[in-house]
Amino acid sequence: MKLQQLRYFAAVYEMGSFSAAAEKVNATQSGLSMHVSQIEKRYDVLLFTRSSSGVTPTEAGRAFYLEAVKVLSSARQAEDRLKTLSGAVVGHLHIGLMPTFTRSVLTAVLLRMGTEYPEVRVSISEAYSGALADEVAEGRLEFAVVPASFDLNEGLESRAMGEDQECLVYARDRVLPVHDGGIRLREIDHLKLVVPGPTNARRQRIETYLSVNGIKLADKLELDTMHGTLDLVANSDWLSILPGILCLPDLDGDRRKVVPLADPPLSVNYMLIHARKQPLSLAAQAFVNVLQEELNSSLEIPPLSRGT
Repeated sequence: MKLQQLRYFAAVYEMGSFSAAAEKVNATQSGLSMHVSQIEKRYDVLLFTRSSSGVTPTEAGRAFYLEAVKVLSSARQAEDRLKTLSGAVVGHLHIGLMPTFTRSVLTAVLLRMGTEYPEVRVSISEAYSGALADEVAEGRLEFAVVPASFDLNEGLESRAMGEDQECLVYARDRVLPVHDGGIRLREIDHLKLVVPGPTNARRQRIETYLSVNGIKLADKLELDTMHGTLDLVANSDWLSILPGILCLPDLDGDRRKVVPLADPPLSVNYMLIHARKQPLSLAAQAFVNVLQEELNSSLEIPPLSRGT
């Protein structure tokens, strides 16, 4: 069996149709159908149930997919091993990051990559977790970083990257009760909160936190733009709950105040995701190593504005 056949089969499995898979791997629909049919005929097994709306994997198809991604992963690792032997760290990376990371650590990471790995080109896509996971699953991004609360599909693998603190962010001229470097939402009168949209992975965690702790809102605004949220809270009586590392540029207190949530605190964990069938390349691993070091340094900084 050829690796190309495994790649085609995996694409059909992941996309749920021959037409979508053909577009993903830049092949013809008839070509993909022929390769999958060849596997089925050769081994006398049905991998997919076909219908006008797409394909559904059979039990045999699901079992075969788990083995196929192992083989594809091993092939990628063998290729990377050859690159290791040649001593080259080269490539063009397509990476997905949330606004939390693009605002906090991305600049430092890119500057280091340019110095330490000058032969690696990097393209960054900024989006929220759901969109990033879809892009990784469809092979358009080599990896992405998302909140650990995000539900992954079976074609993705993850690894932990670190734990952050959720913070309340509000206008610099507003005075709120702060206790031992933390703030209690239930002590805030007429609480108007800007929250991410329902498809954002952090939304459910924030809603659960409010409900469990009996925190009532006077008003709520859904806003899925980080810069828009930051500008709004800096110029109004709206407040927002944002990750600590995202707020590091605001710790001077010049435009916004940042205070960690307390009693109880609320944390957010970050994880790296990549396709199960595609282990990280040498260039991608180099980027991840630099990203992890910069993230660790940022997480060591207490997310508390001066003057609070």
